[in-house]
Amino acid sequence: MDMRDEAIDLGKEKPKARGAGGYLFIPKRLQTSAVILWLRRMHAWTGIYGALFFLCLGLSGFYLNHRAQLKIEGGRMREVASLSMVVEQGVISTEEELAAWVGEKLKITTPPVKARAREGERVAFDGRVADQPKTLEASFRSANALIEASHEVGTNVVRLKRQDASVIKLLTQLHKGAGVNKAYILIVDSIAGALIFMSLSGVLLWTRLHGSRILAVGIMGALVVATMTALSGSWLSWTLP
Repeated sequence: MDMRDEAIDLGKEKPKARGAGGYLFIPKRLQTSAVILWLRRMHAWTGIYGALFFLCLGLSGFYLNHRAQLKIEGGRMREVASLSMVVEQGVISTEEELAAWVGEKLKITTPPVKARAREGERVAFDGRVADQPKTLEASFRSANALIEASHEVGTNVVRLKRQDASVIKLLTQLHKGAGVNKAYILIVDSIAGALIFMSLSGVLLWTRLHGSRILAVGIMGALVVATMTALSGSWLSWTLP
């Protein structure tokens, strides 16, 4: 090969490798090794941060989605204790006083989720008319248990009942945020943020792969269409006559 042929060969532009066009949704000025390395590491560490929650949310979500069709048992509350406690007559006259009394006696720090009063009424019993006293009720709920209290005004007894959640019920309660405090809500908010970040960073990192972008858009579009089609069969609508 002479010098002229070698010069021609050197002048030829080498073909770009497939997928070397950069990241589709990341600006060119940010496509540095430091930024990409940070994005990959954050994607990985975010997955580790929320891995346990992702697993629990997936299991409870599967149960909630299929509990009616598969008739899966276990997601229920079961009664574990029932007792009556003596109280001085006249100490409790309102539902707020009942909730405060139960909270103090049982050392419950969470506020009641429900406190109500049912007015007394006249009932027929054995051919006679009797007046039922006013009934007070209060309930305390957490993700793992439910405590219900009732008291008839004028009596000296408070009736208590406790129900504990099964493992599946506990997971679904945590999934729905039922009976939890603000600290747990903030933690779950961070998990939601982790899911959002992983979704966005996953798309950004995927654009560097060798897969067809048209195929990816087609897959995502097909999922959206399938979801809307499925919802159209169960969407509630009505038309005025």
